[in-house]
Amino acid sequence: MTPSCVGIRQTAYRTFYQMLASGSLPYDCVMVPSSREPWKIWANVLLFIGFGGFLAASLWQFGLIGYYSSKRPREPLPERGWTEPLRWTHGYYGSHAENEQLLQLFNWHIPFFVVAGAGFAIRKLHEKNEPWRAK
Repeated sequence: MTPSCVGIRQTAYRTFYQMLASGSLPYDCVMVPSSREPWKIWANVLLFIGFGGFLAASLWQFGLIGYYSSKRPREPLPERGWTEPLRWTHGYYGSHAENEQLLQLFNWHIPFFVVAGAGFAIRKLHEKNEPWRAK
């Protein structure tokens, strides 16, 4: 790079950072205006996070159940530490830590369900209060 290009680039960066620091950027550059109301955005974000997390936890749990069902014996093997029947595997044995992992993964469904429920409640609350829906 030539020395003149370096100086121009440094000036451009300095000007951009000065604009950021002074808050003189136009509103359209900082945040895209939206015709959607904030409650609709928040309701959709909460629904997406809730149902997405619920789906991810379900797939992870079904994957572990399938893995344990295909790789573990139907009788206990104390030499490997597989002495406890694993939940939801219909009689396959594993360790206590693996059983606890399945239970913890099942409990991860609850917070995602609550987040999705909050998004659904926000949507229903605002739809109920819309004036054109009055009968």
